[in-house]
Amino acid sequence: MYLPEIDFLTFDDLPGVLRLNAASTYSWPEEVIRSDLGQDSQNETTYIGAFATTTEAQLLGYAVLGREIRTGILMFLVVDKAYQRRGIGTQLLLAVSDCAMYLNFKRLRLRVRKSNAGAIALYSQMSFKKERIRQGYYSNGEDAVVMSAGLPLVLKR
Repeated sequence: MYLPEIDFLTFDDLPGVLRLNAASTYSWPEEVIRSDLGQDSQNETTYIGAFATTTEAQLLGYAVLGREIRTGILMFLVVDKAYQRRGIGTQLLLAVSDCAMYLNFKRLRLRVRKSNAGAIALYSQMSFKKERIRQGYYSNGEDAVVMSAGLPLVLKR
């Protein structure tokens, strides 16, 4: 397991966020990220990053926590392909869990592409349970699996 430094992201981290976003299979529009991380942002999103401890501020992955009534929403999670399968996604999920609990959320919910078996397996390991399927949720018509978990998240062994 690789132990990155976990920290909140700011506008200064934008180049690393955009690099990872561009490499992601399902990237977000750049203007959304710029707006979210901007100083005048009114969005209620929190970006949490995992940084390499051996190189200067290399962003290895990040997660985005959003808010719904009494529930935190994991909106996005991405890990650099060169660092996947080293526990970084798990550590980001635990950091999101801590942040959501600090905000007094009792549950964390997410939507994941039905075809994304690796992500579904990771979320299941972190105590997420499938709630339902949202048919045609994504712009390409793919279904979304809606999953949720009580907080704090617990890693199943």
